Amino acid sequence: MPTRELELQLAIMARRLSKPVRLHGPSGFTVLDRPAYQALWRICDEGPLRPTTLAGLLEVDLSVVSRQVRSLEDVGFVQRKTDPADARAALVSATEAGREAFERTRQQRTEVLEEVLAGWPDDERAVFVRLLSRFNDELEASIARRRAEIDQP
Repeated sequence: MPTRELELQLAIMARRLSKPVRLHGPSGFTVLDRPAYQALWRICDEGPLRPTTLAGLLEVDLSVVSRQVRSLEDVGFVQRKTDPADARAALVSATEAGREAFERTRQQRTEVLEEVLAGWPDDERAVFVRLLSRFNDELEASIARRRAEIDQP
């Protein structure tokens, strides 16, 4: 089994995917690190969110989310408002500029993927997506099992 080659290819893909993301905003480009981009993605798709909920979705510590949200606030892509259900908590939502920048960037990234896969027949694209999805599901399950083993006394 070519496990070493798989590990190498996954490392190459991870390195390429971890590069900063240039968002196409209304006033030009804004560069975000990959984690901040992923936070904006979740906020745009599922927001408004409490920072604790966002931390859970991203599987990171609340302090990490706080820094990400702060960087997104600094460029005007998100805003915090008081949670109407609990005045002690805040909700983070995307601003119009944040949504626009995210959607334009998502479209550009989709175009890149379409270009990469342009020479692939539809059935190969479908198989690739199915196998990558299966791989990610099984990877998550394996990680969860290993965490559970570590947590057992």
